[in-house]
This record gives sequence, structure tokens and C-alpha cells, in this order.
Amino acid sequence: MDLSNCTVNVADLHNILCHCDRLQNLSLEGLVLSDDIIRSIAQNSSLVRLNISGCSRFSAEALEMMLISCSGLEEFNLSWCDFTADHIKAAVSHISTNITQLNFSGYRQNLQISDIKSLVTRCPYLIHLDLSDSAMLKPECFQYFRQLICLQHLSLSRCYQISPADLLELGEIPTLRTLQAFGIVTDSSLQLLKETLPHIKINCSHFTTIARPTVGSKKNQEIWGIKCRLTLRNPSDL
Repeated sequence: MDLSNCTVNVADLHNILCHCDRLQNLSLEGLVLSDDIIRSIAQNSSLVRLNISGCSRFSAEALEMMLISCSGLEEFNLSWCDFTADHIKAAVSHISTNITQLNFSGYRQNLQISDIKSLVTRCPYLIHLDLSDSAMLKPECFQYFRQLICLQHLSLSRCYQISPADLLELGEIPTLRTLQAFGIVTDSSLQLLKETLPHIKINCSHFTTIARPTVGSKKNQEIWGIKCRLTLRNPSDL
């Protein structure tokens, strides 16, 4: 179900979701939620992909309960939510150990290096990790990235305490294929990085696809790669 950025009030959204318990893919990007809505999401224990990017108005306790219930999540986008440090702790402590793709960007002062350690310990099979716009991250966190034996795609854009020279150390991760570091590297340092790390594609994508139902502008009537059978026809054709 894709309700991203739709015009719906909290009560109506809850009325929709409280009747759902078998969802596998859900996107609520940009919506105002509530603890009751989060509890309704938790009813869907078979969720595989969940996108709540930019959502707000739910507690850390409700988030924790949902994550415990949805233990099979593989793709999770919880970037730029209205989070406190308590929300961050709840997420890194209870997120599904099956997660392979995670967007945890946008937490500026709240995401600490200790949270990265907890996250990597809990989710050792991450393939795609986006930590962009995390002002507290430093090269010290690279030791934890090296523990991710499947890591292929890493985003650290606008993590300003990490310098272009520091990024060279990430070349030691043998599985890494792409690195997004927008806002950190200048044109000259980008060229040097590309020459020094030829096996890694750097700054090749501005936008994340993690747990999002559609990718790019293709009008292929698919969400999460699943063909949609319902289409809207012009009333004049009826």
C-alpha cells in the first residue's frame, strides 16, 4: 500500500490501517501519524518494506513496539522523522536483524557514533546504508562499517566532520561499490577520490530508493516492482 504524501487526516488514516494485518509493503512518507497508527502498522508482522520517511507525531515507545512486532523487515526508510534521541535509541536497539537496506538519514545532532555501533552489532547483513546529514559522525565510525561483511552502498552526504581525505579509508571495505558524499567533497577532491578508488562509484546518485514504492519517473504502473492492475481512465472514455 502506497499512501505517500497523500491528503488524509490522522483519524481517517488510522481507520484505513487498523483493518490491515497482512501488508508486506507500506509507504506513508510525509504523513502525520499517531501512536494508534503505529500500533496498527505493528499488526502487519509480515511487513518486508516500510517507508515512514518524514513522518511525525508518534512516540519512541510506539516505535519500539512496532519494530519488535515487525521483526521481518528487510527494507526500512525512517529518514527525517520528527525524532528525539529516545526515538533513535529505540530504533537502533529494536530494528529487525533481517534488515539489508536502511535509510537512517537526517538526524543531525541526534545520531551518535555509539548508535552506529549498536546498529551494526544488531544488523550485520546491511547491504545499503544511508546515514546522510548526520552531523555527529566522524571517521571513528568507519571501524563499524568495516564489520558489515555485505555492505555495498553507503551514503554519508553532508556528514561534515568527515573530510575527503578520511573517505579514502573506506576503500578498505572490499564489498563497497558506491559511496555518496555530496557536500563533503569538492570537484578536485572528487576527481582524486575517483582515481584512488576506481572500484567505487562516488556521488552517482542524489536520491535514495530504499523502501520507496517507485523509482525515478518511469510510468510503468509498478510499486515495489509489482505490476498494478488498477488504472484511472478519462471519464470521457466511459
